[in-house]
Amino acid sequence: MSLKLLGLSMVAIGIGLVAVTIWFWSAARPDPEVLAPLEIMGDRNFVNATDKDKSRLLNAVRPRVDKNQQSGPLNN
Repeated sequence: MSLKLLGLSMVAIGIGLVAVTIWFWSAARPDPEVLAPLEIMGDRNFVNATDKDKSRLLNAVRPRVDKNQQSGPLNN
């Protein structure tokens, strides 16, 4: 009887862990696109590039800013 209870408990814990993992991955926020230049700066190609190429690489991943976009604190 105790082995069956232990086995069922372990299965229940496993199902709970799967449920928490699914919830965590669905609730996690993606990286904002404004952080994309930092990812490029960590690349070896960026480190070895000339200043002109570095500027081109960074400008390729920077987000486009709309004229109507308001700046200021975000209301989350």
